[in-house]
Amino acid sequence: MRFNGKTINLQRYPNTANRSLRPWSAADELLLDTALGLGLEKKNIALMHDTFGAMAVAMSTYNPHSIITNASQLKATKLNLANNGLDKKDWEHSNPLNIQAKEIDIALLKIPKSADLFQLYVQQLHAAGNADSVILCGFMTRNFTARWKEIAELYFEDVSQSMAVKKARVLILKSPKTKVEKAPLFHTIKNDLELNLKQYSGVFSSEKVDPATQVLLEHLPTITEDQNILDLACGNGVIAAYIQKLYPKNPISVIDDNYLAIASAKLNLGKENTNYHWSDTVTACRDQKFDLILCNPPFHFEYENTIEISLTLFKESKDALNNGGSFYMVANTHLNYRTHLTKLFKEVTQVTESGKFEVILCK
Repeated sequence: MRFNGKTINLQRYPNTANRSLRPWSAADELLLDTALGLGLEKKNIALMHDTFGAMAVAMSTYNPHSIITNASQLKATKLNLANNGLDKKDWEHSNPLNIQAKEIDIALLKIPKSADLFQLYVQQLHAAGNADSVILCGFMTRNFTARWKEIAELYFEDVSQSMAVKKARVLILKSPKTKVEKAPLFHTIKNDLELNLKQYSGVFSSEKVDPATQVLLEHLPTITEDQNILDLACGNGVIAAYIQKLYPKNPISVIDDNYLAIASAKLNLGKENTNYHWSDTVTACRDQKFDLILCNPPFHFEYENTIEISLTLFKESKDALNNGGSFYMVANTHLNYRTHLTKLFKEVTQVTESGKFEVILCK
């Protein structure tokens, strides 16, 4: 990628075998070019949803503050800063629930797929800004929804849209409203599990327990009190919360790439016998081995459909099991995960098939 007359070396993390996928898009490029036109010297600049750190590298001269939602984003940005000879120690970052940037003058935000997450981002940036703040929101035109403009107009008086460049556009948010009705950062999730479930906006399955997880919970394996359990790619922690309700003495760990997911899990789980890991890999628990790992693995990465992340989690899960331990998962049947799992585990059994989902036991 080129920016301001310089070539920037970027790579994706996690890596992908799909060479058509780049670590930046035309939306990143248009955001950066639009920001240059505003004048960046002596401005407090914030970056949000900068998935692979392309904007952090490009804007490094102006000392931007990155707001990080995913652990993989944190790793990708550090990787790309290093690839371009930039000191990672000088890079400031915080999370979307606790933005530690100074009064923000200009924010560059690549709009996420989730409209709920977009609203959380805009609301948090509005609160961290000043009377002259400008928020630039980049997107690919094929993904546009009128809901984005409606959300922006809740917080800003002046919302306009740029011309298209390489099939990308920018929503330009100016004149922050002085009085806004703030949306709650988290809400209650309806369920039939007798759980008081809450989750932050933008976490997977925002209105109810997703059907695949429901199938998994209906077919849980036998659990004994001496088992150490991991809820992998935990989302709001519903699987762990349900197990904790049935087996309160069992130690349980949760892992998710999404900071807001881990924050949600902390709302739903007890403090005792519970370990939280904001990470995209099972190796975050390198000091532990597990008797049972449960997982509803992701196969979406924003607008991309991919099983590469899941396959990595399967390999890491095998290595994290105690002797005699089990990996227990649910997935869409069309993903054909059993073909891959049989290459890793000695025993792979379909426990049940329910509609478009299957539960698989691996040993």
